[in-house]
Amino acid sequence: MKIVIIGASAAGITAAKTIKALDQATEVVVISKESIIHSRCMLHKYLDQERDEQSVSFVPQDFFEANAITWLKNTRVLGLNTEMKTLKTDGNQEISYDKLLIATGAAYFIPPVPGLREATNVYGFRDLKDAQLLDAECRTAKNAVVIGAGLVGMDAAVALLKRGLNVTVIEMMDGIMGLQLDEKSAQTYQTLFEGQGASFLLSEKVVSVDLDKAHRGHLIHLASGKTVPADFIVVAAGVRPSYDFLEGTAIQTNRGITVGDDMRTNIQDVYAAGDVTGLSGIWPNAMKQGKIAATNMLGGSALYTDRYALKNTANFYGLTTLSLGNINPEPEENCDVSIRQDHKNYQKIVSKDGVILGVIFQGDIRNTGFWQYLIKNKINVSGIDKSIFDLSYADFYGVDKETGEYHYAV
Repeated sequence: MKIVIIGASAAGITAAKTIKALDQATEVVVISKESIIHSRCMLHKYLDQERDEQSVSFVPQDFFEANAITWLKNTRVLGLNTEMKTLKTDGNQEISYDKLLIATGAAYFIPPVPGLREATNVYGFRDLKDAQLLDAECRTAKNAVVIGAGLVGMDAAVALLKRGLNVTVIEMMDGIMGLQLDEKSAQTYQTLFEGQGASFLLSEKVVSVDLDKAHRGHLIHLASGKTVPADFIVVAAGVRPSYDFLEGTAIQTNRGITVGDDMRTNIQDVYAAGDVTGLSGIWPNAMKQGKIAATNMLGGSALYTDRYALKNTANFYGLTTLSLGNINPEPEENCDVSIRQDHKNYQKIVSKDGVILGVIFQGDIRNTGFWQYLIKNKINVSGIDKSIFDLSYADFYGVDKETGEYHYAV
């Protein structure tokens, strides 16, 4: 059997590795637009020159050879024929498959702002090529502008600051990392960034970008009337799943390729995993999806039931934060919000009728993994006679008397 995998990030590589571990005889072909396997979680380490191209990889250099996997690098898929089970590449190759996994991830999105899409010095921060282009800009630039203050935008900002640039971050929301933090935890990070020289323009919207004769954006106009000079611009204002090559096929999409719990699409023998599905966009979940897809392509019956996506961790300037679930409830939700803090830690727990809905732990996040279980499974903790902040693994684990295995007891 021949399995073709489009994409070589968390989901695609995990799937390839899983297939070979389960059945060495299966032929595996991985197609990727990149020439170097890399973790996008490490791109800021490359941009700030802490790591080189090889050390941002998450597989050994001989991964493909050691696992007898064919790797078609620097290759883009242009079209797919699901009836003939073939795909076409930009090298005019026609590649056949018995089963197909689409793991092409997501690409950054440039808002339709006059001048922004036309500028030749506007970049995303999603893959190694983006980081390489930004690295080249950093060698001569003085002023960098980051549009978007989510996790990706702040990753870019911290690297650019380390390179010695003047960094301005523009954000439409009234705080940084608005989807991951609340006002208190966001302000703590903002203060740390400002201490490193960053400037923030919050509750602002980019309305146009002036281009020079070389079509480089050099002056950003905001809705407030302010202007910001820029030698280059990083856009971190959102992503979209990458599946343009599916045009003309019957594969169903809805803000991502639609898959069942077995990671199979509506088309026989075609699977999808990772960011391209629009499910949880975090690295561990993409790996889980890749493993489940691989298992099922080989005839297994594994299911992906962890569709919980509201989990984020951040670590900037030595301050770590874990954010889970609904951390900013609306007043009409009538939630209970409990807060505990000291000079090193900030803890916030959102609950309703004894059920935990969301938490933020900023500072010490050790031994906090069980909170995700409580939130996902809507565990009622009102019957536990202790402070909600003192809950621990021990309150929810039990031991199977027959096997001796630890498990959640509620």
